[in-house]
Amino acid sequence: MHAQRSLILVFLVAVLVASTGAAAQTAVTQQPTPSQVAAAAAAAGQGGQQQAPDPQWVSASAPQDAGGFPSAQAATAPQAPNFQAPTNGPENYGGTVGETPVAGGQPQPSSAAGQPTIPPPPLINQARDVVSPFTAPEIKELHQDFDETRRAKAQQPVTTVPRISTIAVDLSPGGAPPLVRTARNEPSTVVFLDSTGAPWPLAAAPRLPGNENFDVVWLKGTPSIVITARSSYEQVGVAVFLKGLATPVMLKLTSGDPDSDAKTRIVDYRLDLHVPGRGPNAKASILGPAQIGLYDDALQAFLDGTPPAGAKPISIVGGAPAHTQVWQLGDSFYLRTPLSIRSAFDETTSSADGMHVYKLAPTPLIALSQGGDNLSLTLDIE
Repeated sequence: MHAQRSLILVFLVAVLVASTGAAAQTAVTQQPTPSQVAAAAAAAGQGGQQQAPDPQWVSASAPQDAGGFPSAQAATAPQAPNFQAPTNGPENYGGTVGETPVAGGQPQPSSAAGQPTIPPPPLINQARDVVSPFTAPEIKELHQDFDETRRAKAQQPVTTVPRISTIAVDLSPGGAPPLVRTARNEPSTVVFLDSTGAPWPLAAAPRLPGNENFDVVWLKGTPSIVITARSSYEQVGVAVFLKGLATPVMLKLTSGDPDSDAKTRIVDYRLDLHVPGRGPNAKASILGPAQIGLYDDALQAFLDGTPPAGAKPISIVGGAPAHTQVWQLGDSFYLRTPLSIRSAFDETTSSADGMHVYKLAPTPLIALSQGGDNLSLTLDIE
């Protein structure tokens, strides 16, 4: 019985020893070779996964490959061309050509060793390029180009001549409406006066048909309207209603004649319109209707400051008051002055600013009134 137990124990020990040897042999045969480990590491790198390198193995792409033998996969993979990095970039200023910068700031020699060193530009030149990339002559040239461009933009094909004038309105059938000469973006003011020269205020805003070429505005309680043309070579009519006047005053607005080749154009900066009749602000006057030269062309011309042809200026002895002039036209004298006259006269007309023109018989002496004081003008008559 004891001998049988001993045999069984020896058999179990033998079986256990045999199993342990087979497992050890299997573990040794299944251990990966170095080439298999390198191939697995390369595949992992191509897959985009960053793994810490095993300190026991060196990558086949590094110069310090063990024994200088690449793995099987590295030997069959195509090699990328080895292009030389540029050596004139800002990161290479101050270094020697042929040294390739690496992380950590330590250069490594490259195949371009032996080439001359490119020195960096001075800091003052770099600052100048940033602050003023153009030279002084180039800046002057740019200023000249800009000035010529502004001149070309401001150039107008027609030059406007501002004018302040007076027109007597004819409200009778067959009469022509006054013409208001305007220009694009240049305001024109029309002032309405009665036969005595007093302002005649409007009763309502002017009537302008649906038109986008002219802008007409009126300040309430005043005898004036302001007209601005928005486009050139346009025409339109406008109706103006004055207080106490049953007949509307019709105006013709124009911003240029398209058939005219003139290089200059007169623009009515201010146009005084004398309307026949006495308005609500008519001046108390002892003048008779015959003395009001509402439709006298010569009086209107002198009032506008443009004497008609043939008018001869007459000198005033001792000097003339401000804005006072005398002319001779035919057999009559014409006095233009802002002062009131005391001498006898034949006709007169006035403007909105208080300027008067008197038609007189030839005389060497004219009596005026200035601030309540008498003033005599002595004419130098030949």
